Amino acid sequence: MSEEIQQFRATLPINEFKQEILKQTLENTFIIITGDTGSGKSTQLPQYLLDDENFRLSICQKRKQFLEEQVEEKDQPKVQGFLSKKLKPFVQEDRKNSTDLKIVVTQPRRMAAISMAKRVAFERNQNIGIEVGYSIRFDNSTTNTTQLRYVTDGILVRECLQDKDLTGYDVVILDEAHERSLYTDVLFALVKAAAKRRKGSLKVIITSATLNINIFKTYFEGCPYVKVHGKSFPVEIKYAEHNITQQKRNHDAVNAAIRMHLHEGPGDILVFLPGSEDCEVCRKFCYEKLAEVLNSGVEVPSVLLYTLYGSQTSEDQSQVFQRADEHTRKIIFCTNIAETSLTIDNIGFVVDTGYVKQKVYNSRTGMDSLIIQPISKTQAIQRTGRAGRTQSGKCYRLFSKQFYESLQEHTTAEIMRVNLASVMLLLKSMGIDDVVKFQFMEQPTQEAILQSLRQLYLIQAIDEDGYITPLGYEMSRYPLEPSYAKALITSKMMECSSEMSAIVAILSTESIWQRITRVDVDGYQKLQEIQQQHADPAGDHLSLLKIFSEWRQATFNEQFAKDNLLNLRSLRQADNIRQQLQQLVEGTSKKKCSQFYDQDYLYKLFRKQKDLKKWNINESIKLALCSGFYFNTARKMHNGEDTYLMIYPEGTVVDTDSQSVYTVIQQYPETVIFTELGGTSQVRGVMKLISEINIEWVKPYFSNMMKVDLFKLARIQFQQRGRDAVQERRQKKIQEQEKQKDLEQKQKQEKHQLYKARFEQRKKVKM
Repeated sequence: MSEEIQQFRATLPINEFKQEILKQTLENTFIIITGDTGSGKSTQLPQYLLDDENFRLSICQKRKQFLEEQVEEKDQPKVQGFLSKKLKPFVQEDRKNSTDLKIVVTQPRRMAAISMAKRVAFERNQNIGIEVGYSIRFDNSTTNTTQLRYVTDGILVRECLQDKDLTGYDVVILDEAHERSLYTDVLFALVKAAAKRRKGSLKVIITSATLNINIFKTYFEGCPYVKVHGKSFPVEIKYAEHNITQQKRNHDAVNAAIRMHLHEGPGDILVFLPGSEDCEVCRKFCYEKLAEVLNSGVEVPSVLLYTLYGSQTSEDQSQVFQRADEHTRKIIFCTNIAETSLTIDNIGFVVDTGYVKQKVYNSRTGMDSLIIQPISKTQAIQRTGRAGRTQSGKCYRLFSKQFYESLQEHTTAEIMRVNLASVMLLLKSMGIDDVVKFQFMEQPTQEAILQSLRQLYLIQAIDEDGYITPLGYEMSRYPLEPSYAKALITSKMMECSSEMSAIVAILSTESIWQRITRVDVDGYQKLQEIQQQHADPAGDHLSLLKIFSEWRQATFNEQFAKDNLLNLRSLRQADNIRQQLQQLVEGTSKKKCSQFYDQDYLYKLFRKQKDLKKWNINESIKLALCSGFYFNTARKMHNGEDTYLMIYPEGTVVDTDSQSVYTVIQQYPETVIFTELGGTSQVRGVMKLISEINIEWVKPYFSNMMKVDLFKLARIQFQQRGRDAVQERRQKKIQEQEKQKDLEQKQKQEKHQLYKARFEQRKKVKM
């Protein structure tokens, strides 16, 4: 380690708390640590543990004692979880006498896991993947000798399938816990249970920038709490007089950033926006606005404009972290990814629009809505804090003080607003059958759990009594949504697994098309023309397969991708994922699955077509998709060209995605199946990833959809059903009343502000 890096590490705020943290971690099973972004929690904490000889020897001794005492329970059912070779955790056969320390650090975001691992490897003067590595879905950079491993939370959840006691690790650090991602909430319960079984030989550290400390301390049995005080500078907060409208949000954000650039001292500017498209729109608008200012004769200091959001390429993201030349300012238009997950140096100013794009799942309609919502107070504080890390800063909030006071204290946990089908299947595959009573930190609604179990039952992952089936075990092997796993397994039975693996791989990465927004009129028109050329009337799935196959046939040619406005990085990633999925499909047991297909209508239809020599691979692909998504069938409405009615929930109206092949070629089939239902409103959904099907293929399954006993699936006793339903209705009514009260108060305040502003305006006119 170079002297320069040692000096840098010594200046980080967490360094002052090093001995206290080591002491508390050694003496306790659980410990909570909070500290501002940039204090060194994610990079320094695991290194302190790894390098402390006393800690290492103590943990190794406790691990040896636990493994010697451990007696396998004879009646314990065998857990049939499976991970591909690429994702397999480095659990050695016998760690009893090992003196190596194994630490895993979870991150909610893939980009953070990769960047943290690379940073720590750099500090330790090592290549990535030796002592320090990372593992994210479909990308593994670790070996059996890796001691410090950064992973996404979903990876560690899947490792719990294979080793519920996590004997491959000595320390689990759950980082960015405040984000409350879906799998982080599941990990809280799984890791807590593992640590209690390990009797002190597994240490669990929960770290975050800000936390609702009371709820975390209660859940982790009153564990000690260490607050790392950073060397932050004061930040001046300015509020807007009135709340800006959605139409003016981007316009006002750019103008605020330009004013800061022209009139404020040194320091880069961070502009928080709801979504990635807002970031691109604002960067383009900022270029145009700065050009106008320059042409008007005003001197404009040197400036670099960047965007930062999750779906960007790593190359685009890395530019943001490079220090600009002296006397050059950076203006960065970003999403909430820059709140806590990543640390950007030299930020002096923040513009906060006060909104974020969040996925909200409606369990009744099965619809995922990407809705622009107000942030929480915690998020507002985090955003403000970005400006005070290296200098005194300023934060301009594009909303009123009253609006800030009306915000909820903490961000709603993801587990309270997303589809829980994949989580329920994972829990079932671990032998946890009574998922309703699973000890989540915050219990999801009963309705959300019941509807996720319904989905699993419809694809035969669980039986009518809520127990996982052999087919469900096979599905749990795949790091995918259960419906996609079912489609892949069916594709093996229908001899089209290579094609289906490619389709699912494409959908598991960012878009294979270059990101061209409507702001770029010429570029967007060219993209639509190319998409029309490659469109397959059979639907979006086969159109994606067609262009992907053409790129592979062109020997993965870079120029082919460029000419067809394809994202080369996404194509390569999709091909890598395709190979891994194909390995998983090859490992699927036909013998275990055959009992579920022998009497299956779609499979019998496939066999009949093949026997009559009428087998068509494209039709088989669509049959396989139907096996996993038949409940997502929709019929065309005759009074609307691109509007459809869903079969279930009956009568639900949905629209066709503007990016769909059918919108591009202006042809709309009578009956379609879709694999994603989204939109920007919870009122009316938008079908995405659509394929034409024959209604006769799915008709035999409709009766099955209508007669599901949800309470039986959830193993809820009859007497309990009524009590739970009454309690949930009562709770829902209270929440609705509180929301209505808050809304009325907010409207009253806004009305008052408007009257006040008008009065002041009239006063000025009279004077």
